[in-house]
Amino acid sequence: MSKRITQHNTLNSLAIARLAVLVGAVVFFVHNQTSGEVPATTQGRDTAASKSADKTETPNQVLAKQLSQVLDTTQPPLQEIVEIAERDGLDAAVARIRELHQQAPERPVFPHGLAPRDPEKIITVADGVIQGGWRFGKREPYPVAIPIDWAANPHNDRGWRMWLNAWRVLEPILAAYDESGDKRYLKFANGIALDWIDQHIVAENSNAFTWYDMAIGRRALLLGKLIDANLRTDVLSNERLLLLFTAARRHATELHGEDKIAWHSNHGIYQLVGLLSLGMSTPELSGVQEFKPFAKQGLCKLISQHFSDEGIHLEHSPFYHVALINTLGLLIERGLIDDDETLKLFQLARRNIVWMCHPHGDLIRAGDGDQTQAAARIMYADDPQLQYVLSKGKSGTQPPTNHQIFKESGYAVFRGSWEHRPWREAPYLFFSAAFHSRTHKHADDFTFEWSEQGRSLLIDSGRYSYKYDHPNRQYVESTRAHNTVEIDGRNFSRYTNDAFGSAIVAGGESDGAYFVTAEVNRTRFFKTHHKRTLVFHPGRWLVVIDHLTSPESHDFAQCFHFGPELMFHHTSPGGVAARLPNSKTVLNVLSLSPSDAVTATLIRGQTEPRMQGWTSLAANRMTPNYALELRTSGNDVRYITVLALTGPQANLQPVQLPDDQDPHNLQVRWQANGAFQGFDLHEGESGISLKLLSPPAMTAEKPGATTR
Repeated sequence: MSKRITQHNTLNSLAIARLAVLVGAVVFFVHNQTSGEVPATTQGRDTAASKSADKTETPNQVLAKQLSQVLDTTQPPLQEIVEIAERDGLDAAVARIRELHQQAPERPVFPHGLAPRDPEKIITVADGVIQGGWRFGKREPYPVAIPIDWAANPHNDRGWRMWLNAWRVLEPILAAYDESGDKRYLKFANGIALDWIDQHIVAENSNAFTWYDMAIGRRALLLGKLIDANLRTDVLSNERLLLLFTAARRHATELHGEDKIAWHSNHGIYQLVGLLSLGMSTPELSGVQEFKPFAKQGLCKLISQHFSDEGIHLEHSPFYHVALINTLGLLIERGLIDDDETLKLFQLARRNIVWMCHPHGDLIRAGDGDQTQAAARIMYADDPQLQYVLSKGKSGTQPPTNHQIFKESGYAVFRGSWEHRPWREAPYLFFSAAFHSRTHKHADDFTFEWSEQGRSLLIDSGRYSYKYDHPNRQYVESTRAHNTVEIDGRNFSRYTNDAFGSAIVAGGESDGAYFVTAEVNRTRFFKTHHKRTLVFHPGRWLVVIDHLTSPESHDFAQCFHFGPELMFHHTSPGGVAARLPNSKTVLNVLSLSPSDAVTATLIRGQTEPRMQGWTSLAANRMTPNYALELRTSGNDVRYITVLALTGPQANLQPVQLPDDQDPHNLQVRWQANGAFQGFDLHEGESGISLKLLSPPAMTAEKPGATTR
């Protein structure tokens, strides 16, 4: 882009006085935030910052004093600018700032994760915002005519309010400016940003998300871009340009400090990204020599804390795993991060996305995730194995194994042969036994998702929204909304003190089938030891074994949630079935416990006496689906439930085995049209071994990976 500078604005004495008071107020705030301790590089700048200018001072002297508060005068060229301001006025000072700034290349806007990258789409989205308003998700467009109501809450949605105050509306506008060089985009962005600044920094108005952690980080990033762009053009007056500097200084102060950063969540990453990007875009800003290294070091530290050594994001959600990979990719692409350890982590974590995608293309929804195609969310897919998965085997490199167990992180993933065609119909099972923190954690320990023949059979509850007091949000977070065991009608603990990390104790492949075992001792709400084992024969069946023991009797409900298009009916007191749409295949679910010990109940779209049988496939939407509850009670309960893919005439029957089986040598049997099926599961000192009752003569599956 070619941008010419023809800045000839002047600032009268009254305007200088107004700016002086404003900058002084911000510097006073900055000084207070440091608890009286001023870094050596900034000492001597702020003694009179909070007071009105001395009436004996000339406007140029006032201006010079205030510039010394906003600019990093430890850099000799910037100290010279203060002297120019006192001698020659604002126009001359800003002209020199521009001259220095333009010696560095222009910095493009740093988009949030999934911003469009196609040039035509970038322009189309930006023009749509200007003409029709800002659209967040599938919400109605919100008018962005100035003055904007920044406290608006038209959808009763915390996320929407946060992103409004995070200036999400500016991202497509500034991307269009980068793409086209058309100054009308920059003028539009300036107007929105300065409206927020006028209302919240000049007038000191506030709302619940004015100084919310992630919103500050995103605004800081965009402020840096605005200052960089406006120092290269003539679309903004010098007074308003310095107001951007003042706002940037305030944002840097809100982000600079150990107590300012949300170290426990991904919000901290976005705060530090904003601070680092601001420092890179505005090297003239006061304090930059302190806050930029703080941001860079903190970012590397936080990234390493948020990922396991296995390269799994520890916020319980593949959806957010991908979002963080997108952010890391942007940081690396823009040169904000270049240390070897973070680069290695990025490469490992990006490759792990291979295991988070159903063969039919959807990302796993565990934790907080909407139904979405993985390929649409992944910005940096240039890993050979990831390319192989996203291209459905047409390019890239085939992963060396068919399963992966992330024992430290709490995920286990199993799938059919990589040669399976049609690609989308390959078998796939995802299991989660992770509890690292409260962040994006549902009460869903030991839940799983299962897909076969191109459709999701067992599903997650989804995200709904972040309206935490909404009944729908509370439901999707609940234990009963997941494929696990509810105890006494209550949710599993999500208190941080009860976090167990990963509960996976074993897993692997044997005899053409896969298995994984996890166990945890629950001490809050109900003193119960829970051990779950999944045994998976891809394309044929999945067996879910839960063993629950406690000093006291409890009411248990083994819950299963099925894809919304599956229409179930009872086949026996302990069994249900549904035909897969447009298929002869039937999904049969059968409890192998004695029929008088377990009560099977099908529920779909229930609201009273409590919600059950719902899933959230998209933000702020609930879709009814069949849920199966297998209820029993006692202080030593073992569920064994088989979910089998059969023909339309299959007749599944349980085979009764002794109730007092040795739990370390478990036999599981059922009949399908008179033929016995099942397996033996043996636990010994050397680990777990699995032997199918009637294994196929040959299997197309490759040997699996060893437990890590």
